[in-house]
Amino acid sequence: MANPMYGQNKFDDILGNAKLLKSKLAYLSWNWQDLGYEAKSDANADSGYTLRESYVNGSLWDGDGAAASMVLPSATVGALVVFRFNAQADGGQSITFTTASGDYYEDGTLMLTVDNNGDGQLSQPNYLQGWVQAVATSGGTIVTTASTHNTLAIASTATNNQTNIGAELVWFCEKAGYWKLAFKGSELGSGAVNATFATSAV
Repeated sequence: MANPMYGQNKFDDILGNAKLLKSKLAYLSWNWQDLGYEAKSDANADSGYTLRESYVNGSLWDGDGAAASMVLPSATVGALVVFRFNAQADGGQSITFTTASGDYYEDGTLMLTVDNNGDGQLSQPNYLQGWVQAVATSGGTIVTTASTHNTLAIASTATNNQTNIGAELVWFCEKAGYWKLAFKGSELGSGAVNATFATSAV
């Protein structure tokens, strides 16, 4: 017999885990006031490094030099990681975000929307949804993730993209070993979704 108190039990678990609750509220409200901040240079990103949990990881990576291979910290319950583009990433190279060994992205679909309000204008946050989105809206793109996927790749497309200054990627772990993903684009040119924005199993 199914647990008739499943919903209540799940809610109680969230309330009983201060880190999970605090991180989930920040994730859903897009408010990073309680996080630390660490700035990294373009050269740092070209060499690749592991992002810090509970930090806004600001990066001057612009896509002009080497492709960047970033690594996420371990996906422990309540973990929250923010990556912020502090430079106009339009040099054509790709940046990848690979999970720690044994960690993956959650199943779902992420709808990336296009606002085309002007350079540097921030889009609304786009959150990974557990249900399947089948129709792209607002000139956007649907990104499908799977629980076998461990890498996100984004191409820093020239002229028109969503990796302009101020764009942010966010990872939140609600289930050990799996990351939820959200993205808030910053328009360059038309604000079209980057030529590559996809997760995969690598």
